[in-house]
Amino acid sequence: MTSDTATTENTMTPWEQLRAEALECTRCPLAQERQQVVFGEGPVPCDFLFIGQGPSESDDATGRNYNGPSGEVLDKALTQAGLSRANIYVTNITLCAAFEGSGKPRKLRPPKAAEVRTCRPWLDQQLALIKPRIIVCSGAVAAREVIDRKFKLAEQRGQWFDGPHNTRIIATWQPAYLMRLSQHDRPRAVEGWRQLVDDLRQAANAIAAT
Repeated sequence: MTSDTATTENTMTPWEQLRAEALECTRCPLAQERQQVVFGEGPVPCDFLFIGQGPSESDDATGRNYNGPSGEVLDKALTQAGLSRANIYVTNITLCAAFEGSGKPRKLRPPKAAEVRTCRPWLDQQLALIKPRIIVCSGAVAAREVIDRKFKLAEQRGQWFDGPHNTRIIATWQPAYLMRLSQHDRPRAVEGWRQLVDDLRQAANAIAAT
C-alpha cells in the first residue's frame, strides 16, 4: 500500500470504505456478467431503508439504483406517499445485475440462492451503518431474504414484521413487476399501484410516529 492510498483510506468514511470494497467484488459469477457494481445510495445513517431484488439493465449501465423506468415508477409512488428519494436509502439484495443468456437486449432473471448468500454480507454491513428504523422490501426475493424464507408476497405484503435491532419491516410489490403486469392485466396493475403507494405511506407514517 502506498502512502497516497493509505491517506485516501484514512480520510474515507466507513460507508465510503465499504462502497470502495464492494465496487471491486468478484465473490460470485455475477461479477463476470455485470458492467459495474450498483451499491446502495442515500443518507447515512437513515431511518428508511428500501431493499429491492437487484439492479436493472439501466442500473447496471449507470451504476445507479432504480435509474430507469422502474425508478420513475418508484419515484412517483414515493411522492404520492409523501416521501422523497432524497430521504431514503435504496439498495438491493444483490449488488450486481443477474442476466440469463448472452443475447441483446439482455434478459434479467432473479438471483440464484447462492448469489444471494454470497452478497448478503454487503447488505448486512450496509444495515450496520445505515441503522434504519423502517425497512421496505420490494418483491418476494427481498422479503424472503430479510423477513422469512417462506414469505408469500401476495398474501403477506402490507403487513408489519419485527426485524433485527428493533427495526420494523414491511413488504410491497416491485415497481418492475407492476410495469410488466400493466401490459396484460391493467386492472390488477392499477390495484397493485394503489397497494404500493399505501405500503409506502404506512412506512412513512411509522417513521413519523416514532
